[in-house]
Amino acid sequence: MRRKLDGDPARDAGISARRHDSKTLREQFGAASHRVDQRASDMLSILEDEIAECDAFEHAFRAADQATIDELCDPGLVNHNPAPDEEPTLAAFKQKVAGFKASFPDLEEDLQDIIASGDTVATRWVVTGSQQQELMGIPASGQTIRVEGMNFYRLKDGRVTDIWTQFDGVALMRQLGAIPA
Repeated sequence: MRRKLDGDPARDAGISARRHDSKTLREQFGAASHRVDQRASDMLSILEDEIAECDAFEHAFRAADQATIDELCDPGLVNHNPAPDEEPTLAAFKQKVAGFKASFPDLEEDLQDIIASGDTVATRWVVTGSQQQELMGIPASGQTIRVEGMNFYRLKDGRVTDIWTQFDGVALMRQLGAIPA
């Protein structure tokens, strides 16, 4: 936090001296500072690319766009939250995507947040849609759902290698009438 000059000559001199010292340090380490700035810029560019990739993945998931999912995912993708009796593979994940889209053909997503750090991107979302086909043994009801959730993605070489999904499954089941409200 930077203090403002307040008219006290002793305090103001100390603040001015610190500002002068900082300027001198910047001048002395200008080249090193430029390298740090360039590395920060490069990292920001990488994070922006990862965010864009995960945003595209979110849209591909909601649209059940199998071709785009294949483009964006590593063939060895690991789904860390598979459904019971589901393999944690890309093929099983794509089947789940297709099944969810069939059950909720009007599925829409409101992407609330996307945050990136290192090789990981996190998204927070809200999906809405109406159940038009059976889902996990629950008959189609036409019931509209609103469910909140989060995904965490790990990326390597521009492709999603791992995915973790957490969503409010209890709210989903209540809205579909599978469990009491």
